[in-house]
Amino acid sequence: PPPPHRPLPALCLTNDVAVVTAVANDVSFDDIFLRQIIALGRPGDIVVGVSTSGNSENVLRGVREARRRGMLTIGLAGYDGGRMSHDHALDHCFVVRSSSVHRIQEVQTTLYHVLWELVQRFMEEPACA
Repeated sequence: PPPPHRPLPALCLTNDVAVVTAVANDVSFDDIFLRQIIALGRPGDIVVGVSTSGNSENVLRGVREARRRGMLTIGLAGYDGGRMSHDHALDHCFVVRSSSVHRIQEVQTTLYHVLWELVQRFMEEPACA
């Protein structure tokens, strides 16, 4: 097998149910990602926003805050890309042009894994190691 990749910190901002519900109840559901990015994000981090419709306000607010803070922003959207495909806060937006939620989410999952593999390969380059 190939040598193990260099470990990189990664967080899924939907995993902590207590944080998600606290922000949703006490602040706004639209700010559940924005608030966590303010608390945890640093310039140079990579933020990936995923929305089947491309119109999720909480995802859009999160990537806008990430961009404002100097993070690389990537969007994964479905259908016609929705608002994500036109938002200047996204450095890159991949649109899965399908009307099937199942196909959109399957392709988004594949894209996510391909992007992660590309990051790992990039980090193995001598200048990054």
